[in-house]
Amino acid sequence: MVEEILKMELKGDELHRRLGGGVPAGTIMLLEGDRGTGKSIFAQRLVYGFLMNGYTASYVSSQYTTVEFIRQMGSIGYDIIPFLIRKKLLFVSLYPLLTGVSERRKFLSRLLGEPRLWEPDVIIIDSFSALLAREQEPRAMRDFLMYVKKMASLDKVLIFTANTEEIDRDSLFMLEEAATMLIRLQVKVFGGDLKNSATIVKYNNAKGVFQKIIPFRVEPKVGLVVEIAAVV
Repeated sequence: MVEEILKMELKGDELHRRLGGGVPAGTIMLLEGDRGTGKSIFAQRLVYGFLMNGYTASYVSSQYTTVEFIRQMGSIGYDIIPFLIRKKLLFVSLYPLLTGVSERRKFLSRLLGEPRLWEPDVIIIDSFSALLAREQEPRAMRDFLMYVKKMASLDKVLIFTANTEEIDRDSLFMLEEAATMLIRLQVKVFGGDLKNSATIVKYNNAKGVFQKIIPFRVEPKVGLVVEIAAVV
């Protein structure tokens, strides 16, 4: 990959511009927030944007089966079936492994042992905190983040979502320190209404002017829509 910035522009969607014209190559992005703040939707918008701009991606989900993911993406206007067929998108569902599992397992080391997962231009793990909550090896987090740093040095973009309600403070701090781009998602008041917002807390190596607070909503068959309203 020779580009300094990975484009994720979609027609009629200003998210790419609000993020400075794309995402810099080598970015480790952390999307953090409580349940219901829009972390997965934000990640889904990003992966679809990257795919539409010619990049390859892998998406690891702790929430969806493959069929559910296809339906979810289709419901917000993001048709990923062509990318799956052409092998531009690798989707990995951890839902069957995580559901009903009470014992702690070595999920992070298993991810490191899947080379196909790390080959694409963009790697997304949604949600990382769900995997970490079931990890049994104390050193696994540090080893995993070291590998992530190595992948970022190859100009890949790595994106992780984390529910702050299910991750301990030390692990969250390690994630935030490792991230070169930290986006905190919340529900805030915009123009008198409650809406989702993404606040850019940290953005290393930004290649263009970006908007620190990005209010957004999600519309069926349309996807993520960036709001114009200011925070009040």
